[in-house]
Amino acid sequence: MKYLASSISKQENANKIKCLGTSTETKRELGKVFKLPILSQALLKWYSDLPKSKDIMFYWTNDFYIFGIENLTVALEGYRFIRDDKGWIDISKTMKWRENWIIISSWSGNPVIADISKAETPIYYDYVGEDFSPKLLVDSLEKFDYFLSVWLDKHDDRYYKRGEYQSDFYDLMEKEWKVKLSEEEIRVLCGFLPIVKSKDNFAPIEQRIIEKAKKNYVYLDNPGENKSKVILALKKETGLSLDEIRNGLNNKGFLIAAGYGENILVLAEYFISLGAKVRIEQK
Repeated sequence: MKYLASSISKQENANKIKCLGTSTETKRELGKVFKLPILSQALLKWYSDLPKSKDIMFYWTNDFYIFGIENLTVALEGYRFIRDDKGWIDISKTMKWRENWIIISSWSGNPVIADISKAETPIYYDYVGEDFSPKLLVDSLEKFDYFLSVWLDKHDDRYYKRGEYQSDFYDLMEKEWKVKLSEEEIRVLCGFLPIVKSKDNFAPIEQRIIEKAKKNYVYLDNPGENKSKVILALKKETGLSLDEIRNGLNNKGFLIAAGYGENILVLAEYFISLGAKVRIEQK
């Protein structure tokens, strides 16, 4: 089970991922109060060749992350561990959070959960804002690992737009997935993750460059009522520390990202969905 680690190590995939740090302060505070249960052998093996202290982001998604093994406690922040005025508290009982649930990944703030009580380590998912009731994503970590490796290897911006892949390119990925996954497993995985088969073709990125598309700059003018979620999203996107982000928010026009691709606009839409006031400028 080294599919994803092998894909990440490939030179041709270097510009498809971004490695981000996490809050050392939060990690230190949580480490003093809470201890994770013993991880399953499958999960330990999976992490053996992945970055330990860095989170991995698939850059074209803007918000799909794989948490480093040293950051697994921090990944539970906001789900199981909450900080109030008195300090950190474990809300696992009120949330009916099982001790054997570990968040290993997230998409748009929605957790991907590994059940370490079973040797095969099945993977579950849930959506933030709904009644907490994780659903089965795939019945083993190995299948999840294989799915992600194919996605990373095959992804190409030329065939991708606003979360959708050109139909023939999606079929290419699907053919690879079917080596180890059933059609139903692929359907569930693609239904949760930002992987959609386009019904219509669209112009590749080269055409947009030829047309001299202007560069998009996404600024955050106001985080809105969900400030904590917006700050967490900023941390994941920019790699800045929480202090740097808070200081930046004191100035109007916090630059979130800049670029030519459709991904920049998708990123802006994501922050808007969190309730933030976002401004897009073209230059």
